Amino acid sequence: MTLRHSLCLYTPSTDPSGMGAHMLDLVASYAGSVDVSLLARATPRAAWLLEGAAALGARTLPLPSPRGPWFGSMVTQFLEVHPADVFHCHVGTGCEDWDGVRLARAAGCPAVVQTQHLPFLVSHPRKRQAFHHAIEGVDRLIAVSEGLRRTYERIGVTPERFVTVPNGVAQQTSRLSRQEARRVLGLDPDRPVVVTIGRLTHMKGQWHLIDAVPGLVADFPDVAVVLLGDGPLRESLQSRATARGVAEHVVFAGHRPDARRLLAAADVFILPSRHEGMPLAVLEAMEAGLPVVATRVIGSAEVVDDGVTGSLVRQGDPAALGAAIGRLLADPALRRRQGTAGRRRYEACFTRERMADETAAVYESVLAGSEVAA
Repeated sequence: MTLRHSLCLYTPSTDPSGMGAHMLDLVASYAGSVDVSLLARATPRAAWLLEGAAALGARTLPLPSPRGPWFGSMVTQFLEVHPADVFHCHVGTGCEDWDGVRLARAAGCPAVVQTQHLPFLVSHPRKRQAFHHAIEGVDRLIAVSEGLRRTYERIGVTPERFVTVPNGVAQQTSRLSRQEARRVLGLDPDRPVVVTIGRLTHMKGQWHLIDAVPGLVADFPDVAVVLLGDGPLRESLQSRATARGVAEHVVFAGHRPDARRLLAAADVFILPSRHEGMPLAVLEAMEAGLPVVATRVIGSAEVVDDGVTGSLVRQGDPAALGAAIGRLLADPALRRRQGTAGRRRYEACFTRERMADETAAVYESVLAGSEVAA
């Protein structure tokens, strides 16, 4: 589907991460055919999003903190000069209520849409009230997975307010060879390599992966486990690897803008998360033809076809994690079979083109309703 209307994308996040990558994929899909703007925080961890959107042809506006005195007037003035038919807000849980939706509605945007990128797992009643208040001006909510959507329905959001549009990612246009990717990471060409990508945070559960490494080393003495990403838990994870006696087997590669290309170094991709919305890293691994071991949590469980494209294991179980990785490392034919199946599943279900088409269909549906109401 071709988008026919002007679009303004907005996030209040100071560290948009996967959410920002999702937004850039929408910009890449629509810019050049329609007028696209992107509004985001002017923070060090969001600068890449504004720069990437501008490079793709979108008009951008770096924003101050929503708590600052100029935030509201900047958004309002921008929308007055550059009216948007669709204002699309992107949030984690969205209970922060940073007023972007309210300002867009006051500016007369005909369609206001909001994508939820994380499940609602907060139990405090005040947080629930804040979320319900935040979505009062939203015409349609988009969930990136069915499991995520159910967490919002459990707190009282009516099903008809939601539509599910699963995440998608673009195909890589430039790939490294296995040998080149391993050379970049300083890894021996013949070493068994397990890779994970993600911020080093509690949500991503990397400590369970480190706890699985001693068992892997017992069966695969030269195994390397590569963590691509950085975050607040880096030092504690490094200390954990040292305490487990496996520091020489765990590679902390840090944040890498070429992380996706470095997937070529891997034999197996692993995501030990405590929860997800729908993990882009798994979609990227499938696109790269890798078998995936992931925890059976919201989002991941809808992507990995257990026993076909990889394995799903219980969250918080390092022994199960290690066993699933070990089965793949020991069986090259199984790795090839599951990696090929994962690539086919990506092509059938998780492309950027499919995500952009379904998102545009949501915009058109809301706008059609606005026209009828008018």
